[in-house]
Amino acid sequence: MDDDSEREHPKDDQPQPEIEDHGVLDWILGNDSSRRGSASPYAKEDIQDFRPILRPAVPVLTILDDGSQSGESVRLRGDTFTIGRTSGDLILPNDQSISKIHAEILRRPWTGGFQWALRDIGSVNGTFVRAARAVFHDDAIVILGSRRFRLQNPLVARREASPVAATLVDSPALPPMVWPVLVEATQRGQGIAMPLRSESVSIGRAGGGADLELDDPLVANRHAHLERQHDGTWVIKAEKTRNGVWVSTGEVTLKSYCHFRCGEQLFRFEIP
Repeated sequence: MDDDSEREHPKDDQPQPEIEDHGVLDWILGNDSSRRGSASPYAKEDIQDFRPILRPAVPVLTILDDGSQSGESVRLRGDTFTIGRTSGDLILPNDQSISKIHAEILRRPWTGGFQWALRDIGSVNGTFVRAARAVFHDDAIVILGSRRFRLQNPLVARREASPVAATLVDSPALPPMVWPVLVEATQRGQGIAMPLRSESVSIGRAGGGADLELDDPLVANRHAHLERQHDGTWVIKAEKTRNGVWVSTGEVTLKSYCHFRCGEQLFRFEIP
């Protein structure tokens, strides 16, 4: 009896372990069960999360599959991160439109900090970024819905066809306005061709009332606009749509939150 009592109630002269205040411990562990319904424990001005000062931030690359917005996330801690079908840091063997080694993400020093760039590694089908606005130059390919398009300048085509055409292009008799043609780029060659006849042209789904209509369920009624600038270049502007406008790139600086695609695989890039 005395022994049990002694075990349950240690003698006063024995050292006792120091017990921390449970309220402080709960707050450190993030356990707010004791304060449910109470005000936030944080000060009003304490709104900034921790950010590293000496090391680079750690971007998160999310692989978005088939309409999912959650996806599979990978943290990028090295200077390079490669994407490919058969080799690389991220291998996607189920997409045949991705090249064996397709693209890479590079981390570079920049103005006392770091920036990240996406670079295509000579892929067959290209690397695309989702753009709100982009210059539609001769070499660019733009994805609208499920189709790919080039903006073809008839004068460039004529100049490349023969030296006589080149002479005509440089002659003073050149018309003041030559309208380009929006041409579908397919694996079987040229698809549909839609000449532009205005300095501002809307593109959308068939029956939606746009200037140029595409029979494509992935295109919105008002999907994008093409506008001619004062210097003669054309700019494509995306409307707020589910599937967006994707523009091919050789290399581009990645923003803190952006989307890109390799083959038919979509990605989201974030810097927390």
